[in-house]
Amino acid sequence: MLEQNSSIPLYEQLKSAIKEGIQNGAYQPGTRMPSEAEFEQIYQVSRITVRRAIKELCEEEILVKKQGKGTFILKSPVYKYIDRSIGSFHESMAREGKVATVDILEKSIVRVKPSYAHDLAISPDDDVIYLRRLMNADGVPMMIDTNYIPMKRFPGIYDKLEGNFSLFSLMERDYGVKLERYYKVLKVQKATREIGRLLRCRVGDPMFDLFKITYNGEGMPQNISISILKGEDTYYVISNGDVEGDEVNHSGLSWKM
Repeated sequence: MLEQNSSIPLYEQLKSAIKEGIQNGAYQPGTRMPSEAEFEQIYQVSRITVRRAIKELCEEEILVKKQGKGTFILKSPVYKYIDRSIGSFHESMAREGKVATVDILEKSIVRVKPSYAHDLAISPDDDVIYLRRLMNADGVPMMIDTNYIPMKRFPGIYDKLEGNFSLFSLMERDYGVKLERYYKVLKVQKATREIGRLLRCRVGDPMFDLFKITYNGEGMPQNISISILKGEDTYYVISNGDVEGDEVNHSGLSWKM
């Protein structure tokens, strides 16, 4: 129960109680919170107190209101930066204390459309590896990642694309390629039936669609990637210059993933 005679306002006490409930597992990330009426009964406070506490927790990105559905605990967002770095999904997850795993959905040798050939600085007749993977964090599907890799830049790499691997680490370790620059285009789309099945979301849910070309230190394009991420689990902070106190990382993004 909250202390009615405390010098700490009731809404602040309620906020602290909700945060403690999240930290000790009483309320699980992604689940629906009690209604305002239920909070009134549980903590013996007014509706105004409940609404202010919930509003401020939403502003702090701890809770999120979904129209017609209620208030939910915000899941740990997948990415928090899209600005400077190029690190891999595996590196990003390791920094967050999560275990990254990969499921290969499709792997083949293809010819790409002329615009992709131009982006990769290759001939439209050159062989390209098409690699589509499902990226997981602690067993939870987070991202569908599609890559186009020119075979002439990475001879023999096709047979190495097996198991739970980091593509960027493989390129650097086996081919001496250090990815230092990128070009990105961020779009929004709706989940298709297949995306919903793979990422465990509903058809029509908002998704981020991130197109990226990565380059080595000499400016030669190395691969194209297209990543699909759930909008409700993802946010981006676009930063210009150094962000003191924040660790910037991963596939150009960083993950609270």
